[in-house]
Amino acid sequence: MATVRLFARLRELAGSSRVEIEGATVGDVVAAAAERFGSEFAATLDTARVWLNGEEADPSDPVSPGDEIALLPPVSGGAATLTDSFQPAAVVPGVVALVLVLVNLRGDAAMWAAGLVAAAGVWAIDIAQRMELRQRAFPAIAVIASAVAGAVLSSSMGAVGMALSVAVSIVVVLGWGVFVAGYRSVDAIAPGAMVALLASSAVGSLVLARSEVSPDSEAVDVFLVAVILALALGAIVDRFAQIPFLDPFTVTAVVAILAAVLTAFFRDLDVAGYLLVGLGLAVTLVAGRGLGGMLRTGAVALTERAPGFMVPFDGAVLAASLFYPLIRLVL
Repeated sequence: MATVRLFARLRELAGSSRVEIEGATVGDVVAAAAERFGSEFAATLDTARVWLNGEEADPSDPVSPGDEIALLPPVSGGAATLTDSFQPAAVVPGVVALVLVLVNLRGDAAMWAAGLVAAAGVWAIDIAQRMELRQRAFPAIAVIASAVAGAVLSSSMGAVGMALSVAVSIVVVLGWGVFVAGYRSVDAIAPGAMVALLASSAVGSLVLARSEVSPDSEAVDVFLVAVILALALGAIVDRFAQIPFLDPFTVTAVVAILAAVLTAFFRDLDVAGYLLVGLGLAVTLVAGRGLGGMLRTGAVALTERAPGFMVPFDGAVLAASLFYPLIRLVL
């Protein structure tokens, strides 16, 4: 008897997030689940990813009593209409982005830093949930503490503080493993350190980009416009996979470049400089998708959207972590 954990649409169709199903192999268990919950469940199951005890499974893998099988339907995959493809959690990145835009418009440095820390925290929690599905411990609290360190040190010490926060983030994750036994394994420390480093760097970078030491006081405005538009349009193309001649990577990259250049043009900024900034954002936004897939699934798969409601922020965090060094270099 295996424990089957159901997520998203499969959970709704089954009416439960956890069921017990007999079967000698993963394929037997999945087939029994499809038979039990009906044709719509079976159709959704055809495109789901299957995990056995935290690792991607093959239908022939044997199942022992007490094993746990997780069934994760794709977040996207060519749905024909907005209604069919919409999931409530999909609005979370948009809400977080809107909050950051509003906080930036308010002009208060402390609120801007707090908003960045909150966004990094939501991102870390989402990754922690993905890790839990793979039965991996993840120090989300240590990551959030690292983001706080990035905001505080960058605000008080400038670029030196940002660099120092990177070291602090590693120490925080290692210290968390020392004091909390469940987080001492390499499987917990390695991804935790990576995410903590990115979170502290991203927060510190955007705090500095909006501070007095920034080469352009309006640089964050360009960042927000370029990143939000690029990720939003890339996500639309990704969700509606039947759109011809378009792929999410090209759309994300091209929109990031165009948005940065056009924003600079209409704001009477350095257009040539922001062309280079847009190129940097384009590269990091696309690379962030591979990074997110690696963190969330344990494998780099650019052609498949990684699970999680904050997936768009994978690229945004990577872009943010390099944004201040980039504008210092080219502006």
